[in-house]
Amino acid sequence: MPKAEQLRRNVVFNTAGNLLFFGCQYLTSLLVVWLGGYEDAGYLATAMTVANVALSFACYGMRTYQVSDLEGVYSDRTYLQSRYITLVLALLASAVFALANSYSALQRAIILVYTGCRLVEAYVDVWHGFLQKDERMDLVGISFGARGLLSIITFAGGLVLCKDLMTTLLVMLAANLLYALLADRPQGAKRAQWQKAGSKGVISLLWVCAPLAAYSFLNTAIGSVPKYFCERMLGTVQMGYFNSIFSPVAIIQVGATYLFVPFITTFAKLWNKKDIRGFLKGVAVCAALLFGLFWLGMAGVALLGRWALGILYYTRPEILDYTFLLYPLVGAAIVTSFSLILCHLLTIMRSMKGLIIGNVCGIAASIAASLAFTGPLGLTGTALANLLGVTAQAAVLFAFLVAGCRKAAKAADKN
Repeated sequence: MPKAEQLRRNVVFNTAGNLLFFGCQYLTSLLVVWLGGYEDAGYLATAMTVANVALSFACYGMRTYQVSDLEGVYSDRTYLQSRYITLVLALLASAVFALANSYSALQRAIILVYTGCRLVEAYVDVWHGFLQKDERMDLVGISFGARGLLSIITFAGGLVLCKDLMTTLLVMLAANLLYALLADRPQGAKRAQWQKAGSKGVISLLWVCAPLAAYSFLNTAIGSVPKYFCERMLGTVQMGYFNSIFSPVAIIQVGATYLFVPFITTFAKLWNKKDIRGFLKGVAVCAALLFGLFWLGMAGVALLGRWALGILYYTRPEILDYTFLLYPLVGAAIVTSFSLILCHLLTIMRSMKGLIIGNVCGIAASIAASLAFTGPLGLTGTALANLLGVTAQAAVLFAFLVAGCRKAAKAADKN
């Protein structure tokens, strides 16, 4: 297949598959509200918050590094072995966190089982890295779409038949793990270059990617910190309200981010060729598209926000009192998308210092804003903390990207 046609196929299938996957994840938030109420929604939202952080650590920020390792410094087998280590560590850390906080036994169990569901994604991620390096993101998109449908079918069936959130999550975990072993693993294994031996091993890989793991953990924590303080300070029901408003907005973020993912290899090639002008042109295009998406999202909220929430949560109309939260959350979703793109680009540039400093600034702003605003402003404070955290992160990351491009351009001119 010609490269241009394959790239188009990659963009279409990867974006559609990921949107379907995360759309199905959002439907789980809807279903738990419809069938269980805002208390169950709060339980699930808390589990999602913990699981998201665990997933980010388990993936170790390694995907972009893996697919941009064009010289094969580390073998595909090394990437796989390192993932087993990070998976175990992430699960253990989640268990310690659940025990360290004053959660009920049921909440702890829900946290651990749902974390297991998300860690299946981390296991799949390394196999998808092999597919992406082979420029077969269409297969990655198909996998996401299939697992999304499988998850929502098992989740809906479990809630209807068992009427128990814990049992439902166990069934969903089993279904996702089975699909990963029977479909994702074989497809990735076919594209992996097992015969090639890298010059360095697992410990070296974990060490060199430690800054990426730290950035990935911090990056996820920036959005998770406001939710954590929301549940701790305002209670499980308020957390359920916030997550019910946040979930549909997150689809904007997912769509914007995964439209970019197939172009990571293109940006990596531009950087390796020292085509700084082309690299920055691509960044400008991404920023312009996100700016347009921001205004489109704001217009959508103004015209359709309350009406859409009324349809989505028709059995729980009290959520309409929080429609105003859509405005800051749409802004946060767009800025988060830009931050994620900047993180990918700085990874390609191997600007580990920029990644760490940018994300540390983001989480510091998120913690400070959560403590300052959540108590007095309630859910409005939670939304503001989310927006301020990602804005601080994006500003610092962008500054490092510009500085890195200037440095690279000067070096290229000298040569």
